[in-house]
Amino acid sequence: MSRFYLRLLVVLALLALTLVPTAEAGILDPDVMKIVLRTSTEQENGFIEYVVARVEKGTLPLDLVQSTFLWARKKPRKKFFYFQQGLILRAADRGIKL
Repeated sequence: MSRFYLRLLVVLALLALTLVPTAEAGILDPDVMKIVLRTSTEQENGFIEYVVARVEKGTLPLDLVQSTFLWARKKPRKKFFYFQQGLILRAADRGIKL
C-alpha cells in the first residue's frame, strides 16, 4: 500500500513540474501561467502577455518573474493578484517600471 502512495507522489510531483515554467530552459509559457494563476479577465491575461514579452525582450529578468510566480502560486486565493502586485513591487526595487 505504501508503494502505491509513493508512486502516486512521484507522478504528482512530475506533473507539478510540467506546470511550472522552467527557468533553466528559459521558457515562460503564458498559457500555463494563466491557468496556474487563475486569471479571469482580459486585463489579467494581458498583464501575463506583457510580462512574458518583457522577459523575451530582455527588459525584465526571468529570475524575478520566475520566483514571483512560484511564490504566488502557493497562495490559497487571489494568486494572480499576489503575482501582479509582488512583481510590480519587486521590479520597482530593481528600478524597473511595469
